[in-house]
Amino acid sequence: MQTKSLYVFSLLTAAIFLLAADSLFADIATLKRIAEAERDVSYVGLRLRTYSSSRGARTMEEIVIHKTAENSYSKVESVVGEQRPANEENNRERRQDDGNEDRNDRRRPREFRWERQRSQFSPKQIKLIAQNYELERRHWGEKIAGYETDLLIIKPKHAGRPTKFIYFARKNSVFLRVEDLDAAGVLRRMFVYTRISFEPDTVKKKWESFKEENKPEPLRPRPAITLVDAEKILKKKPIQPTYLPPGFQLQSVHKRHFGGNHVQLKYTDGMLDFNIFQTTDKITRREGRNRGETEIQVSGVSVRKNQRGSTHTYGWSSTDTHFFLLSEIPDKEIEKVVKSIIQQAVQK
Repeated sequence: MQTKSLYVFSLLTAAIFLLAADSLFADIATLKRIAEAERDVSYVGLRLRTYSSSRGARTMEEIVIHKTAENSYSKVESVVGEQRPANEENNRERRQDDGNEDRNDRRRPREFRWERQRSQFSPKQIKLIAQNYELERRHWGEKIAGYETDLLIIKPKHAGRPTKFIYFARKNSVFLRVEDLDAAGVLRRMFVYTRISFEPDTVKKKWESFKEENKPEPLRPRPAITLVDAEKILKKKPIQPTYLPPGFQLQSVHKRHFGGNHVQLKYTDGMLDFNIFQTTDKITRREGRNRGETEIQVSGVSVRKNQRGSTHTYGWSSTDTHFFLLSEIPDKEIEKVVKSIIQQAVQK
C-alpha cells in the first residue's frame, strides 16, 4: 500500500513538473512569435510614447512606419504634455539647466525628424531572458486600437532588475502597448498605439511616400570587434570584471571614438545592459562639468560617481588606463563590478 502511495505521489510530481515546463516553454514561444512578428509583419500607425527621467515625464504622439525590422522608422508629430519634478532639489537642478536652454532649443527640432527604430529582441536576448526572467502569458479582455489583445509579462528572477509588460495583437503577435518598469516598479517608458493598420496597400503607399521624402539608407549595424582587436587598440589586454551580477554575460565588443580611441565592453542579462569603456589615450576632463558628481574610494582609487534618474555613471583611472562605466543596475551591485576591475588593473 505504501509503495502504491509513493508511486502515485511520484506520478503527480512528474505531471506537475511537466505542466510547469510546458507553460514556461509556451511563454518563451510567445516571446519568439512577438520577435518574429516584428521582423515579418508590416504596419503603419499612430502611438503615444511616454518616458520619465529626473527632469520629469514627457508624452509625445508619434507616427510609425514599419516595413521590416531593418526598415522601421518613427517621427514625433507633437508633444502632448510635459510634467516637471515637484521637489525643490530637482527644481534647483532644473534652474541650473536653464543656462543650457539655447542648446536644448537647438536639439528640440531633432525630435521631429524620422528616426530608425531598432529591433527589441534578438535570438541571443531571448535566450538570456529565458534564463534570467520569468515569462507569463495572460488573456487580456480589452482591445487596443481595435484589436483583440493578450499580455506577456517578463518578470525578473534577480533583485534590482526591470519588468516589462507586452500587450500584443492576438491575431498576428505585433505589440500594441509596451510598459517598462524599473526595479522599484516605477514606470520609466511606455508606448501604446491609438491607431494601427496592417493593410498591405496602406503600408505600401505610406512606405513609398516615406522613401521619396527621406531616401532611407540600408541599416548598417555597428560592427563588433574581437578581444584581440581590442588589445591592439589599447596596446594591452582590455580588463574584464571578475565579478558580474547574476545572469550577465559579455554580449559584444566595439571600438568607439570619444576624443580618442575607446573600447566598449557591453554586458547584458537579456533585458538590462551595462557598458564599460576603456582607453589608454590621454583624456582631458573639465572640472565641474558634471553637476551632482560625488567622489568615492574603491580599493584605494578615487572614483567619480554620478546619477541621473535610474542611470549610474562611474569614472576613474588605474595605471595608464581610463575607465567609464554606465549602468542602470543598483549602485551596490555595480560597485562590486567597479571594484573587481580596479583590483584587476592593480594586479596587472
